[in-house]
This record gives sequence, C-alpha cells and structure tokens, in this order.
Amino acid sequence: MIGVIIAAGFGSRLWSVSSKIPKTLLPFGGGTILSTIITQLRDAGVDRLVIVVGYNQEYIREYLSTLDTETPIEIIENLEWERGNTISVYKAKEYVNNESFILSMSDHLVCVSALERVVGYSEDDNLLMVDPYIQENFDLDDATKVQVENGFITSIGKKIDHYNSLDCGIFRLNSAFFDAVEKAVESGDESISGAIMQLVNNRCMKAITLDAPNQWIDVDTPEAYEHALNTFKL
Repeated sequence: MIGVIIAAGFGSRLWSVSSKIPKTLLPFGGGTILSTIITQLRDAGVDRLVIVVGYNQEYIREYLSTLDTETPIEIIENLEWERGNTISVYKAKEYVNNESFILSMSDHLVCVSALERVVGYSEDDNLLMVDPYIQENFDLDDATKVQVENGFITSIGKKIDHYNSLDCGIFRLNSAFFDAVEKAVESGDESISGAIMQLVNNRCMKAITLDAPNQWIDVDTPEAYEHALNTFKL
C-alpha cells in the first residue's frame, strides 16, 4: 500500500520564525520525527511512500537523500504550501493513481500496532483513526475533535461542541477523497477537515477506534515535543 506524508508547511506553533529547518526534521529517537514516521509506516505494511514538501524543502530533500529507508520514496513539490493542508494532499493525486492510500501528517507519531489496523483494513472504505481516550490526550485544546456514531464519523473540527473522540492524523482514503477536496476548496475550505466533512455529509467516512490510550501524539508545540521526547513510547 502507498502512504502519503504531507511535510510542506512551516509549523509555526513549534518552530520559531527565524528557523529554516522544517520541524519534521527535529531529532527523535535514533533519528528524526520524519524518519520515525517513515519507519513506523513501513513496519505497518506501507511499501511505497509519497512525501509532499514545500517550505524550505531542500532540507528535507537533502535529508532523505542520506536516509536508508528500504522503502521507495517519491518527493512531490507543493509551491502553494502557505494555503490549506488539503492542497498538499491533492498534489499526490496522480501518484496514488486511484488506489487507496494511507495519509499521515509529518508531526504525528503513531504506534505500529495502531497503524497496522488501518493499513490492514479489509474493505475499501474511507477511514480515520480516532482516539476515544480524550482525557489522556496531552494537548486537548489543540486536538481536532470527532463525533463518532455507529462506526461513522458525523462531525469533525477543532471547535465542534459535541465530540466523543479525537483525530489521530492517520487516514485511509480512496479516490472519492479527491472529489471531496475539490468540492471543499470550491466552497472556500482548504483544510483536510473540510474535505473530510464532504465525505461525512455523504456518510462515506468511517472511524477506526484505538483500543488503548497513548498510542499517538501530535508534536505541534514545544511542550508536546518535550513530552514526546521524555515519555512517548512507540
């Protein structure tokens, strides 16, 4: 299965405006956040990768050229990286070639056991990995909230009033997602959540729910990065 990692943005909440190096290249474990994500996806069964780059992409390109990943990687350029993050995913459309694919953020660390459930899912459904252990989350205020009912996602967003899970930043998507992106962008919403809501409204977005807490972390702030370094176990 193919995996798409979007690594085009700046990451201003974690990284200072004077920094040049994309935050996905911050040290983690024996490598970086990015190399950890690549390894986790590979170990979960992803055998091809697309990485979408934009902001100071030369750092990521140079880093990848020295990395022995054992997984073929295609690098795609997004010169519109200052727009919403769904634009980066859309850049990968021709590379996934109507196949289902795994979508990963470049700052979400996820345990292999959780990833395997998404990669190995037997049906060609659109899926989002969700976390029902809300109070265990390190940064609940910043997390994207999700309402799940009978296995289907009924609402998603950072500001929704009613929710029973959190968005883990790992999706399994089919070609219908790209139609949803086009509709969302046409309506003025360039976020991934906006495109997902198009699928939600057509009852085309299912949830795959974590069976234990603390299987993922969003490294979006200095505090979250410090927490990941000190306590998060892959």
